[in-house]
Amino acid sequence: MLKTCEQITAYRRHILGEARKHGVARTARNYGFSRAAIYLWRKCPVPQKRGPRGFVAWRTDSEREDIVCSLREATNYGPKRIKRELEFFGVHMGEKAIRGILQRKGLIERGFKKDISKGRFFAPYPGYQVQIDTKAVPDPGIDHRSSRRHQYTAIDACTRLRFLWLYRNVSSPNAVRFLKKALTFFAELGISVQRVRTDNHAIFTNERFRESRTLRHVHPFTRICRRRGITHLLSQFGTPRHNCFVERSHRIDDEEFYRLLDLRHLDDKALLAKLQIWQYRYNCMRLHSGINYEAPLKRYLAFKEEK
Repeated sequence: MLKTCEQITAYRRHILGEARKHGVARTARNYGFSRAAIYLWRKCPVPQKRGPRGFVAWRTDSEREDIVCSLREATNYGPKRIKRELEFFGVHMGEKAIRGILQRKGLIERGFKKDISKGRFFAPYPGYQVQIDTKAVPDPGIDHRSSRRHQYTAIDACTRLRFLWLYRNVSSPNAVRFLKKALTFFAELGISVQRVRTDNHAIFTNERFRESRTLRHVHPFTRICRRRGITHLLSQFGTPRHNCFVERSHRIDDEEFYRLLDLRHLDDKALLAKLQIWQYRYNCMRLHSGINYEAPLKRYLAFKEEK
């Protein structure tokens, strides 16, 4: 039966007490320990972690530790992503070593995984499903519930290709305008969108008012989808994981884009220009672990070649 560190320490203190009463040699014979062990426990009865005490050749040098820390602070990447980025520049380190460096420097926190049973998302080819959602721009000093600028996002579930745009408010006309822009963007790449998934916000659907007697028309967003032969899917209430790809991409926006900007001195035009540059980096340069550490455009071109 395995004992805890506190139990082992208490047992060693008991033996040290017996050694003070009856002597080290007699106590060692009675309990089956060596005298050297008892002398060692006198210095520190707490069990010590096994491993090298001094310098070892395989230990990560300080220069590479600084590279890992600076990359973490600049990009907020996790150990897996940092490992891939270092390999791109010819620096080979293990994921466990990178995680240990970040934990020692206090740059990573231990999280708790949610126990959610989920299956593999089915998106066999580009255009099978495009997820659309909005995000409040995190302007300093302004509550996100009353944000003056909003980012609209459309992402292809298969390739992770994204289209981004900026509007002053959240409204149905802006949602329709963004849908038309997104469909044009994907059509220029050769992607024929078959399904569009959104949440149940009023700018996308009026299904929540189905039971109301005043409902006499189809929502403009759904109407545009029907005209173009696109199926409009809705996620269940309180289930953001049904829109998982667009929700996760918004977290990436916070960590790798908005966190590095001084939004107080950026007007709408300047922010939209930077958003377009970020869209290019996301689609053409950023590596994504969900698609085998490839850029979305590279993954789409691979599908195109196979076809």
